[in-house]
Amino acid sequence: MRTIRYKTEMLVGGSVAMAAAGQILIKVGLLGKGRLGLLALQWPLSLPWGVLIGLCVYGVGTLLWFAAVAQKNISYLYPLAAVNYILLGFLGHYLLHESMGPWRWTGITVMAVGIALLSKTDRGIVR
Repeated sequence: MRTIRYKTEMLVGGSVAMAAAGQILIKVGLLGKGRLGLLALQWPLSLPWGVLIGLCVYGVGTLLWFAAVAQKNISYLYPLAAVNYILLGFLGHYLLHESMGPWRWTGITVMAVGIALLSKTDRGIVR
C-alpha cells in the first residue's frame, strides 16, 4: 500500500510541475502578442510555438492527473494540486518579473499552510 501512496503523490507532483511549466510557456509565447482574440480566430496556424509547446506540456500534466485521480480520492488530491498556484506565483515573480505585493505573498503563504494541513489528513485511498 505504501508504494501506491508514493506513486500517486509523484503523479500529482509531475502533474503540477507540467501544468506550471505549460502555463509559463503559454505566457512566454504570448508576451508581446497583444490580445488573444484575433489570434484565436486563426487557430491553429497563427499561435506562437511557445503556446503550442505549452499546451502540449500542460496536456502531459493532465494525463498524469488522470492517473492519480484513478488511484486516490479527489478530495485528497485536489488540495495537493493547489501547489500549482503557489508555484506559479513564484515563477511569475522570479522568471517573468511580475509584481507581487504583500497581500499576494500573504495569500500564497495562507495557501501553503492550508495545503500542508490538508496533506496531513487521510491519504484518500479509493475503496
